[in-house]
Amino acid sequence: CTVLSACQGAILKPSWRSFGLRQQCPPKPPTVKELDIEKYLGKWYEQKRIPASFQLNTRCVRAEYGLNDAGEVTVHNTATKQDGSFDEIFGTAYVPDPNYPGELLVKFPGVPVDGAYWVLETDYENFSVVYSCIDYIFGLIHFEFAWILSREQNWDPAMIQEKVDLLGSYGVDISVMEDTVQNADC
Repeated sequence: CTVLSACQGAILKPSWRSFGLRQQCPPKPPTVKELDIEKYLGKWYEQKRIPASFQLNTRCVRAEYGLNDAGEVTVHNTATKQDGSFDEIFGTAYVPDPNYPGELLVKFPGVPVDGAYWVLETDYENFSVVYSCIDYIFGLIHFEFAWILSREQNWDPAMIQEKVDLLGSYGVDISVMEDTVQNADC
């Protein structure tokens, strides 16, 4: 999952921990004040994530962002499933409010609602920290997603932990985050 990929439909497909009587989303963290889409385009490798039902037992997760002829950001998410088969989805992403350029929405075919994709921090060349959490039914149900993305297939573990700690500083339950396998078989 990368900046505009919404990680294979993650937005509306609940994670295993999205349902039930539990606390609401933490306060919305700040997103980047500027997002240079041109610099954000390209390939991103998922390093760590909050597990989501559509990503269970996947490895080699990556997203590639581009631009189509209409000027829309294209999203191509790929992953390898546990049985070795390949999973992919294509979509588009856009910034609905130019006052909040780090708060994107992603459209995927067959998904009735566009998914939130909040870029909390990126340097464009090495990493991106992406998060979203939306409460429904007064917080009884919520959809929460977090991804640490890198331009490298295997990023420095100390840097990954630094970005996980950033999420934790915003009240995100980082205890549920899991590593994404990125190995020679990818």
